[in-house]
Order: sequence, then structure tokens, then C-alpha cells
Amino acid sequence: MSDKSQNNRKKAKEDEQFENELKKLKLSAEFGATFPEEEKPNNAEETEAGFLERMREFEESMNNPDESEIREALGFPKFPKVSDLNDDQVKTALELARISLRSKKIELDVIYPTPDREIYRFITEELMKHKTGMAGAGGMTMHFIYEEFYPNPVGDIKEDLTDTLHFLCRGYKAHLPWRIANNVKLHGKKVSEEIFRAHLDQHRQIFKGMSFIGVDSIETDVSAKKAHAKAQFRFYLDNSSGQPGEVSADAEFFFDQKYDNYCLTRLVIGYFGIK
Repeated sequence: MSDKSQNNRKKAKEDEQFENELKKLKLSAEFGATFPEEEKPNNAEETEAGFLERMREFEESMNNPDESEIREALGFPKFPKVSDLNDDQVKTALELARISLRSKKIELDVIYPTPDREIYRFITEELMKHKTGMAGAGGMTMHFIYEEFYPNPVGDIKEDLTDTLHFLCRGYKAHLPWRIANNVKLHGKKVSEEIFRAHLDQHRQIFKGMSFIGVDSIETDVSAKKAHAKAQFRFYLDNSSGQPGEVSADAEFFFDQKYDNYCLTRLVIGYFGIK
């Protein structure tokens, strides 16, 4: 890498740090907010002794996880109340809250699009009260997932539906999703999950001249115990099919709730003869 490129990256990093400090000052001035200092990374090459020490810390933390709350580990920061912030301020405060968590090797992952205001509320009002656990032990980063606290069944169903169609039509998915019931209805009979997966895999292997284009629409109906989804999708058939060209088809998915997940219990795609 040239000296000019290195200097540009260094300047960009310094500008980012300056912007973060400026944001902290603004929120502190307006709301009395306090944020922990971000730890400086150690860029020195790790020795074997250092690696073994990290592993020792990790094993000790597994046996004796930290019982202190995250807010205690962060030094009891004063975050502005979400109700006191406008949308622009929420975006800034959320970014700084994430930096605060990161300073203690804690990350919050959000799978599906969720408003910044809700994520900020969750971090400052709920996540702060959770145990630190193994965060930072041996340099490890602890990941929390928002959807584990607030499941999004519609998002899960749409993802599984899309992944299943990708698989059947030889898209980028080489495996079916894991949320499939132990017993699935296929051609009017209940079959095991293994038989159902094998049947769909056989379809994928037979129709090798197929390529997935996309899902055009999804309609979902989710209740407390069951869910139903309809999809329109398109795929392309090559010359080996005898009728090359683009095809549009419909699919129906049926799900039963099991614990916090909705598992596939039946799939209907008339064009493929799947009932």
C-alpha cells in the first residue's frame, strides 16, 4: 500500500474519531449524557504466551461468568431518554451507544430492519440490565441478537420461504432452511422431515436446467399457533427442458408454531407437482 493511501486511511480514522467525540459533546451538553471511553486496540503481534493467556481467561470465564450487569461494566453511563430525542438525535445516540458496547466487547445484532428508535430503546432500557457474562474474556466479543428478545415470525417465514424457493430452483441456496417440522404433509400423507428433504432434493437434482430469478410477492397470515404464506416467483428453464424461457408460478407454505419458531408443515407448488 502506498504512503498516500495509508495517510488517507489514517486521516479518515482520525476524522471519524473527531466526529464521534463531537457527537458525545453535543449529547452531553443537551442531555447530560455520559459515555465510556473507547479502548485503544493493541496492534502488536500476539505471542504464543499471549495466546495461551487469552485461552486461560476464556476457560476461567466459562466456569465463572461475570454476573455484573452491562451498565455496571460500562461505568453506569447516562444515556438520554429515547422520548427526549428527535429522529436525528436518536441516530447519533444509537451510534454512540453501540460504540459504548463495543468498548467492552459487546455487540447487538439485528437481523431484520428495525427502527433506530426501538433499537436505542432496547439497548438503553433492557440490554443494559443483562449480565456481562463472558464478554471480553480472552478478547472474545459477546453477541446479543435483538430477535431473540423480540421474535419476528413474519420475517422468519419470508426468509424461509425465499430460501426454499432458491433451493428448489437452483438458486444460491444449497440447503433447505432448518425450520421444518418433524412431520410434513406431502401428497396427502404425513412423512418425516428426512423424507420431505430428500424429496425436494430429488426435485433439485432432476431439474438441473433451472435457474432462480426471484420472488415477486409474498402474502403472510400469522396467528398464535399457525401461519400461512402465498408467494409468486419466477425461474428460468434452459434448452434441456424442451420449453426454454421464463416461468412464473405460485407457491403456498403452511406452518405450525413450535416454541418461538414457525416450522414448515406443508408445501404446495402445483407447477412442480408438490402437494
